Amino acid sequence: MRVLHVQKAAGIGGSERHLLMLLPALREAGVEVRACVAVTGDGRRFADELRARDIDVREADAGPDLNPRLVRWLTQQAREFQPAILHTHLIHADLHGQIAARLAHVPSVSSVHGTLAALRRPPYRSVGRAIGRVTPLTIAISVHVQRFLESLRLRTAGSVRVVHYGLDPHGWPATPAERKSGRATFELEDDDVAVAITARLIPGKGHDLLLDALGDALRSEPRLRLLVAGDGPTRTELGRQARALPAGAVRFLDFMPDVRPLVQACDVLAFPTAPELGEGFGLAALEAMAAERPVVATAVGALPEVVAHGQTGIVVPPGDRGQLADALVRLARDPGLRARLGAAGRERARTEFSIGRMIGRTLAVYEEALPRAV
Repeated sequence: MRVLHVQKAAGIGGSERHLLMLLPALREAGVEVRACVAVTGDGRRFADELRARDIDVREADAGPDLNPRLVRWLTQQAREFQPAILHTHLIHADLHGQIAARLAHVPSVSSVHGTLAALRRPPYRSVGRAIGRVTPLTIAISVHVQRFLESLRLRTAGSVRVVHYGLDPHGWPATPAERKSGRATFELEDDDVAVAITARLIPGKGHDLLLDALGDALRSEPRLRLLVAGDGPTRTELGRQARALPAGAVRFLDFMPDVRPLVQACDVLAFPTAPELGEGFGLAALEAMAAERPVVATAVGALPEVVAHGQTGIVVPPGDRGQLADALVRLARDPGLRARLGAAGRERARTEFSIGRMIGRTLAVYEEALPRAV
């Protein structure tokens, strides 16, 4: 089977990281894959990462939100590659790629990776519904995303299939030597309790709430340290907020192409997402679980689907600074609890969110999308 994947990329975020796992895994399962990347901003970095994994990649400028030239290019790519399925990711690829699939007479599948707030209001909701009318089958990456699509009638009834992200847990847990080396790299003392957040520095990811909660927690647990990996437009404001905390309590690490050494060096991973952003899945939380690290997350979007409260982490109400601080203090003071939650998290990542399960369910959707012989 040949599958042509289409995505607009401005850099490497959650959906791009997912594709960096999905496409090589599909190839290992015997699928011939090609990726068409509509590039904007730093999107070429994503295309290069795909090539580094030996994925066949084609690039074009994304252009404006409505770009007839991109539709023509994708149609040409589909006619040249002759895929059994054309698979689009995110709304820009849906808008252009689903039309191209129709023009090239190729069965198609769409993946929706989040709950875009703009789709709740006109005219964007009308655009989303129009896309849904030309999209035969849709993969939602969580039950939360499925409910979002169905509640707003962005997809036709019965056309959405849930396929959670998957992750290969191999290589995520640290050996004692790797952990010691990582903590030295990030200048952590033996008795420091390190909390990491690995997310873009954008409104809604909850960095501001986490800094406020950390300030409260430090009053009773001064061993806490926060390491912030990522970049984005809120960096300057967050830096000002952090300067109000004790010296050395917070470090900004900028973008890290591989967060594994940081996750392995830390003791807790935090995901304090705000309701207005939501989380389509929460891949970084799954990575933390694979590394045997307990997770503190807000009850937002799909995070409660990934993080089992009281089993693999602590889930707190969104925006609740006090409960977030209490969770940080509790985990800082109880290494046994951190170990139990971390071990259960790795088992959950291994069994519930395996790459094998993700690939099997994706292939089932492809088979369903193929025309039936009469």
